[in-house]
Amino acid sequence: MDTIVILANGDWSDDVQARRLAAGADYIIAADGGYAQARRAGVRADLVVGDFDSLGPEEFVEIEAGRVEFRRFPHAKDSSDLELALDAAIARRPRAIVIVGALGRRVDHALSNLHLLERGADAGVDVRLVDGRQSVAHVRGRHEVDGAAVGDTVSLVPLSATARVSTTGLRYALRDEDLARASSRGVSNEVASLPALVTVSQGDLLLIHQAGGGAA
Repeated sequence: MDTIVILANGDWSDDVQARRLAAGADYIIAADGGYAQARRAGVRADLVVGDFDSLGPEEFVEIEAGRVEFRRFPHAKDSSDLELALDAAIARRPRAIVIVGALGRRVDHALSNLHLLERGADAGVDVRLVDGRQSVAHVRGRHEVDGAAVGDTVSLVPLSATARVSTTGLRYALRDEDLARASSRGVSNEVASLPALVTVSQGDLLLIHQAGGGAA
C-alpha cells in the first residue's frame, strides 16, 4: 500500500487541502471526531477508530448502517484516538502516512501528536503531519524535504538531547554539527536550492517545513 491519510479531530485549517490529500490516498482512517469533520467536508473514510465521544447522531447512523468500518474502544483507555488510528495505519504497512488535523488550541494534544510521529520512525514508515502550509516529519537518517521550493522555511527541532545534523540546499548549512534540544539554533532556516536534504546521523529531530516562508 502506498499512502494512508489519517483524519484527526483537531483544527482543519483547509477543507480543500483535506479533500486533495484524501483523493490521493489508498486508504483513509478517521480518528473519532475526525469522521464528523470528514463528512462535513465531503471526504470519505474507510475506517473510523476511537471511543466515539466526539460523534453525533448522524455519524452513528452511518456507522450502524455498516457504511463504514469501525473499531470502537472504551472511553477509559491508555491511548488517544489518534494513536489508535496511527497504529491501525502502521499495521497496514504503507509507504507513507499523512495526518490531517492533529494540531489545535490544546498544547497538550499538539505536543503529544507531534511525538507520535516517532512511532512511524520506529516502524520505518514515512509519517507527516500536515496543517495548511506547514508539515512536520520525524527525521532519522537522510530525509528530502517533500514539496520544498526555494524560499520556504525549514526548522529543525531536536527531540533528543542533541542531534548531529548535516544539510544540503539550506541557506545556513550544517556539516555534521550538533543541534541541542534546549536551543533555537535550528529554527527558521531557508531553502536556498533544491533538493533540500537533511541527514541526522545521531539522535532524532522534528523537521517543520513551511511553504512560502514564515516569520522568524
